[in-house]
Amino acid sequence: MTPPPVRLTRPWPEDAEDMAAALADWQVVRWLTTLPWPYGTQDARDFIAVAGLEEHAIRQGGRLVGMVEAGRQFGIWIAPDRQGQGIGRRAGVLALSRLFRSGARTVQAHCLLGNHRSARLLDWLGFVPQGRVVLTSRPLGSEVEADRLVLDRATFHRRHAIALDTPRLRIEPMAPSDLPALHAIVTRPDVARMLQRYRPDMTPEEVAPLLSQAAMRLAVRRDGRAIGSVALLEGPVPRISYFLDPDHAGQGFGQEMVAAVFAELVARLDPPQMLADVFLDNAPSRKILKNLGFRRLEDADLPTLGRDGPARAAQYRWTPGLLG
Repeated sequence: MTPPPVRLTRPWPEDAEDMAAALADWQVVRWLTTLPWPYGTQDARDFIAVAGLEEHAIRQGGRLVGMVEAGRQFGIWIAPDRQGQGIGRRAGVLALSRLFRSGARTVQAHCLLGNHRSARLLDWLGFVPQGRVVLTSRPLGSEVEADRLVLDRATFHRRHAIALDTPRLRIEPMAPSDLPALHAIVTRPDVARMLQRYRPDMTPEEVAPLLSQAAMRLAVRRDGRAIGSVALLEGPVPRISYFLDPDHAGQGFGQEMVAAVFAELVARLDPPQMLADVFLDNAPSRKILKNLGFRRLEDADLPTLGRDGPARAAQYRWTPGLLG
């Protein structure tokens, strides 16, 4: 199922009217313990002025349709006219992806008893009940019972790893069964020379740990068989890396797979920049990056086990302000 087109940003001053309109609905506010009732435009302005970095505006087509908090606590609300469309699920995954990448190990949430919609969302995200607590509800003007729930990073990543369908491809985490196909690709001389860490004579046992060293390694499948891979390499600035079976070159698969993964990484992680290294004689890869808005920074000689010695390569950088 394709997720709804949702993005997260900071809440902006011009969002105050949309926020107040959504929170004029008692069926939204009654489940939120800290909001005043009735909720007006000035309340929205006051909140936006002090909103923390962990509080994200949920947008569709530029319009604020909810808020999600992912810091020490997780909380979310969706405008009444946008509920039931999967927006909460998508926004939750995006916000929690950013939280856990920042180094957080766990996050907790509270769900008031009777809030069945929120309970279903928290369960889907992977939160586990840890007992009951009593909270003070500002809109209700009374104490209320709530379930306390906790989500850990490992559970979240296991449940919500990147899995994408493009018009021709399935992209999902690499499985052990993908190793033979990926080994055959990276040890082809014409592929190994475009990468840094692979030699044509490497065995599957030598290739396997190299593939798994990435922070995230996705297999790209066509008709059930791995034909390439896209990876995220961690560092002070995240790097994107990829390769494609040359037998599938020249058909747009490289652009299709890298564009899909890149868009999901940007949506989930909101990186201030991203890097990629490409050998200068790899024209198809350089074109892919250019089409995605990457810009060439500087050239340097990079080592590669697939050649007799270092080869000239370009470093490419993407930032949100750059256009393709």
